[in-house]
Amino acid sequence: MKLLIIGSGAAGSTAAQFARKTNRQAEITVLGNEHYSEYSKCGLPYVIGGIIPSFDDLIEFPPSWFQHFKINLKLENEVYDIDPEGKIVKSISLKDAEKEEHQYDALIVATGANSWIPEIKGAFLDEGRLKEGIFTLRTMDDAKQILKRVERGKRAMIVGSGSIGMEMAEALSRRGMKTYVRLRTHMLTGMIDEDMAAIVQRRVEEHGMHFIPRVTVSEISGEGRVEYVVLSNLDTEEETEYPADLVIISAGSKARVEVAEKAKCRIGSTGGIVVDKRCETSVKDIYAAGDCTEYPDFVTGKPSLIGLGSIGVKQGRVAGINAVGGKEEMPRGVLNNRTTELFGLEISAVGPTMKELKRAGIEPIVGKFSGSTLPSYFPGKKAISVKVMAHPEDGKIIAAQIVGEEEVHQRINVFATAILRGMTLEEFMQLETCYAPPAAPTLDCMTLATDAALMRWRRR
Repeated sequence: MKLLIIGSGAAGSTAAQFARKTNRQAEITVLGNEHYSEYSKCGLPYVIGGIIPSFDDLIEFPPSWFQHFKINLKLENEVYDIDPEGKIVKSISLKDAEKEEHQYDALIVATGANSWIPEIKGAFLDEGRLKEGIFTLRTMDDAKQILKRVERGKRAMIVGSGSIGMEMAEALSRRGMKTYVRLRTHMLTGMIDEDMAAIVQRRVEEHGMHFIPRVTVSEISGEGRVEYVVLSNLDTEEETEYPADLVIISAGSKARVEVAEKAKCRIGSTGGIVVDKRCETSVKDIYAAGDCTEYPDFVTGKPSLIGLGSIGVKQGRVAGINAVGGKEEMPRGVLNNRTTELFGLEISAVGPTMKELKRAGIEPIVGKFSGSTLPSYFPGKKAISVKVMAHPEDGKIIAAQIVGEEEVHQRINVFATAILRGMTLEEFMQLETCYAPPAAPTLDCMTLATDAALMRWRRR
C-alpha cells in the first residue's frame, strides 16, 4: 500500500515512524514544506536565549533517519491540490517549481498551524510582509531571523503572554534586551488562572521583566522598520509610546486546513480538522494529526484546537498505525496537560482553566494549598502552590494547576492520571505518597490541596 503524509513536523514524522513499525512493506512518502526535517519547535526559544548551543541540536529526525527506515522524505514541497476520489495529491517544489503527482491509498494530513496576527495599524508593509523588526515564532527560519535581530537590538516588546510569548520574553531578557510584555488580563491566560499567574508574575518581575497591564496594541510605528509600539489602555483609552527594536507577536495560531478543505474534510468550530478516535477525518482513508486538528476536551466535551506537541505526537502515532491497517485509538478527549518554566519557576496545569469551566457551565469546587516540597525543618525545601478543581455534582477531579521550583510537572502528571481515571476527591485522598525528610513531606501538597477541596465539597 501507499501512505502519503503531508507535513514533516512532530505529528507527521511520528506518523511515519509508527506506520513503518506497523507495516514493514508499505510505501511511505513524507512531504515537508520546510528546508529542515523534523525538529523541536518547542526548543527554539532556548536556542535564542543561549541555553541550547545550536539550532542543529534541535533536529530529532535527520534525513538519514528517514532513509534508514526506507521512508521517502521530500522537503521544500508545498501541496497545492488534492483529488480525494482519485486519491492523488499534487505538490510543487519550492526550490525549482517542479510539479509532481502522488498517488496514495491512505493519506495523513499533518500540516500544522500558522501564527495568528491581529490587525495592528502599521504592522505590515504595502506588500503584506511584516515590517522589519516584527516577528512571529513558528519555524526555525523565524528563530534564526529573530536571533540576528536580537544581536543588534536593545529593547523588545512581546505581544501575547502565552507560554511561547513568555518563553521568548525570558530568552530576550537573557540576551540582555530590555523586555516588555503587554497584558490584556494576566500572563499565561490559556494555561493558568489569574491567582496562580500572580505568583509567576512576581517571580518573573524579580528578574527584570516589565509587564504593562490592561493594554492593547493600537499601532506599530516606524518608516519601514519598528521604532515605537503604541499601547492603548483598555480602561482609559490613553495611548503611550514605547520605543522598540524588536516586536514578537505571539497571539495564538490558526490551523492550516487548506488541503483538508479541498478534500472536503469536515472543519470544526475551532477552525481545525475534525477527527475521530482513530484520527480519521470525515473522508474515508484520510487521517489528520497535530496542530491542524481539533478534538474534544476530556472534561467539558467541547471542541479543542490542538496546540501541544505532546498531543500531536500521540495523534501521529494513532494516525500512522491506523493508516496502514493497524488498530489504535485516542482517549475520548484531550487533557491538555501542559508545562513550562520561567526563570527557574515551573508552571504546570491539566484540564480546563476556571474560565473555560465556567463557559461550559461548570462552577467547580476549588482547593488550594501553598507550602514546601520538603518538611518545614529540612534544608533545601522549595516553595510550591497547588490548586485543584472538582466537579460540584460528583466530586470528580477535573483540573489542577501547580507553581513551584521542583517536581511540578510530575505532580501535575499525577492529577492527569486522576482525571483520566475519573477519580473523586475522596478516592484521591486514599492515595499513598512517599515520605522521607530529604525527599518528600509526610503529606504532599497535592494531598493537602485536595483535602481542602474535599472539605468544601462535603459542606455543600
